[in-house]
Amino acid sequence: MKISNMVEVPFNPELSEVFDKIQTALNAPFTPNFFKVWAVSPVSLEGIWPVMRNILTSGKVGRKLKEMIFVAISSLKECHYCEDAHHAFCLSIGVTPEQIDALISTYTCDTADPKEKAAIDYAVKLAKDSNSSTQEDFDNLKEMGFSDEEIMEIIAMSGMAVFYNHLANATKINVDKGFLDKLASRKELT
Repeated sequence: MKISNMVEVPFNPELSEVFDKIQTALNAPFTPNFFKVWAVSPVSLEGIWPVMRNILTSGKVGRKLKEMIFVAISSLKECHYCEDAHHAFCLSIGVTPEQIDALISTYTCDTADPKEKAAIDYAVKLAKDSNSSTQEDFDNLKEMGFSDEEIMEIIAMSGMAVFYNHLANATKINVDKGFLDKLASRKELT
């Protein structure tokens, strides 16, 4: 399967160890094409991967909420690769199909914890216009129970999603078969 419509990606055995680390950190059954496309520029990959490792898979804010933010922003930014990839991750970590559909169609959703919705809404607001952030936004998130550290993670997650959407859209990465299979299995259940 071709990884990208724009970039011819050679096999680079030197990156196998990096790809294994990515797969493990993401708890994925394969290394996503998003990272494989950067085999043509290992220096870029060395900069891109740590951003996701540190922001998406680490920190005080849970991965589930971060994945939901990623889906909402990817839909907003019309990044079909990221939307599909993180839709599949959401399905794997307990986000309901109804929540995912809402994230895709309205860029928000209701959750059992209203503070999750507030975080999603704030991250999407920043993805639309980073200058729109206000003291009131910070105060509201703090009143809901987020710490300063968690608010900074939400901001970082918003920025990372926009950045990764930019990279995926620019390189026209093809959606991985594994993600497509996960999405197809969801459709078979409904």
